[in-house]
Amino acid sequence: MRQRSKRRAAFRGRPSSFSRVIPFLLLILSAFSPALYAQDYAFLNASDLTLNRQRLTQQQAPELTLAAWQTLHRAADKTLKQPLLSVTDKGMTPPGGSKHDYLSLSAYWWPDSHQPDGLPWVKRDGHVNPASKNNQSDGVRLASFTANVQTLTLAWYFSGDRRYADKAIALIRHWFINPATRMNPNLKYAQGVPGIADGRHTGVLDGRYFATRVVDSLVMLRQAPGWRAEDEQQMQQWMKDYLAWLLTSREGKGEAAAKNNHGSWYSAQVAGIAWYVQRPEVIHQMLQQAQRRMAGQLTADGRQPLELARTRSFHYSWFNLQALTALATVVGHSGKGDLWHFRTPQGAGLLTALDFMAPWSDGAKRWPYPSLDHVGVRLIPLLVQADNQLKSQRYRQKIERADWTLPEAGSARGATLDAQRASWLLTVPIYSR
Repeated sequence: MRQRSKRRAAFRGRPSSFSRVIPFLLLILSAFSPALYAQDYAFLNASDLTLNRQRLTQQQAPELTLAAWQTLHRAADKTLKQPLLSVTDKGMTPPGGSKHDYLSLSAYWWPDSHQPDGLPWVKRDGHVNPASKNNQSDGVRLASFTANVQTLTLAWYFSGDRRYADKAIALIRHWFINPATRMNPNLKYAQGVPGIADGRHTGVLDGRYFATRVVDSLVMLRQAPGWRAEDEQQMQQWMKDYLAWLLTSREGKGEAAAKNNHGSWYSAQVAGIAWYVQRPEVIHQMLQQAQRRMAGQLTADGRQPLELARTRSFHYSWFNLQALTALATVVGHSGKGDLWHFRTPQGAGLLTALDFMAPWSDGAKRWPYPSLDHVGVRLIPLLVQADNQLKSQRYRQKIERADWTLPEAGSARGATLDAQRASWLLTVPIYSR
């Protein structure tokens, strides 16, 4: 709040497309896909987005909302200049022989220094092998693509500037639709480990962004002037094929059986895709699946032993709760159940786990378990979502006391910016409405 006047002045002085906005309604076009649910979006909230857009347009937004918008706006401007992305851009060819198949390498596996050829690779949990993060495979490319689509779509929503929507649509067509560059709807070569497996069920985790970033972007773009009925039809078909693969493949079934955060993200991902293709019964199945799994994930006091055993114990404890919170949100929007109030036989639940983690949303408070990293504000969007969904102020003090000071560089800076966007631009904390 210390630089509030300076930030407002900067926003007013910056060329803005708000002055060119013609107000538009946030409704699903019936010609594309009739809404079956009480909410338009799987993970976002239409009323929160509308309120923040109105506040920004009228220059009445809270400082943190304004700061998050300015950051997103700058990112969108940079993304306009970036090339389209496709799985066919990678240097490696998947074992099946087609570059249309997605391929990634598992991040925590490294060549074995004791073997002449380095094979098979060995695991170093928490330590990322740079070979998994280059253009030879698709892992970074998928993350960048989905982030770019979401950033551009949101920039169009909040500004009305068609350039952003047009670029988002071009990215979507290039990745999913155009015959020469489209991705095949599977992840069978994801998170492979040289010398061990071409792909593993753990690689299904890579696809979580198709749900959390792309699904709501597709819904939002139905209002964009450049979105065509044939685009919607092609995306519906791609997502239906991908959902079928998730539900029936060996890799999908393997991830569904995972006991830790991988299983939680499988349920959240499948539920998000099912939302888009209007399969409410699948959303309910994912709720039941997660409820069974949570009995082995949570202790009575809300700890997550499977995640605490990792070298990045804070990160993975947050990561699992991020998946469960996302699932609870889409389930709630669909009207197909309630994960927020669910309790395991031990009496634990999502709120118990959030209660346990909430004190460490303060990054200055020492996390009591061994961990390679601790970015406390990552918890804030989960606390905001819980309060908003439950119409409570359970976590208000933690949210109000969050330190949004940006680290100078590195992954912690990006994580802080992402958390600020999720907490203050994509949602409105219930006590600040």
